[in-house]
Amino acid sequence: FKQKTAYEIGVRLVGSEMCIRDRLYVLLQVPQIMVAAVTMSDENRDDLIACCKGVADMIDWLDSLNARPGLAELGTRLESMPLNLEALKEHLVYTEDKGYQRNIIKRTEHYEMVAITWRAGQATPIHDHVGSDCAFLIVEGTSTETTYETDDNGRAVPSGVRDYAPGEVCAAEEPDIHRISNDTDGNLINLHIYTPPLSGFGIYEAA
Repeated sequence: FKQKTAYEIGVRLVGSEMCIRDRLYVLLQVPQIMVAAVTMSDENRDDLIACCKGVADMIDWLDSLNARPGLAELGTRLESMPLNLEALKEHLVYTEDKGYQRNIIKRTEHYEMVAITWRAGQATPIHDHVGSDCAFLIVEGTSTETTYETDDNGRAVPSGVRDYAPGEVCAAEEPDIHRISNDTDGNLINLHIYTPPLSGFGIYEAA
């Protein structure tokens, strides 16, 4: 793994004059939430694929596409995806900061596969997905999704909360605003697929 303490992504702070785009390296603190990212080496990815047929089959299917798949089909494939949990965990790292860790398994022109890990109490900022759909499989732990709508000032107002158990799939379209958190005492692993790859997202201030 090549550890990064900065996040190679475009960040847009909604309702703010700050705008960072064009795949700059930025340290995301919004506030006190940091995103760490590592890209899996070719050797580690090949080892994971050899040990985990579910990951191998999903990559083969995604590589066969020349456009973004629909969220419905992506969700169905994730729900039926077998995983070698112990093999996957051997290839993942966590951050001990207040944010969360992105383990990038593979990124192409059409998709990005990322295993995201959370320690107890870690969470994403309130965000949308500018230009990308996202579906993710809960691999280990309980994943809490809080959804939001914006008020007249562009601030995020909670509209719903749902806990997802291992084997369940959560999906979000481009304009959806949500926050993913680990509200338990254990670890959380989610396997995310973004179509196309995540290139930016809006960050929202809570109302």
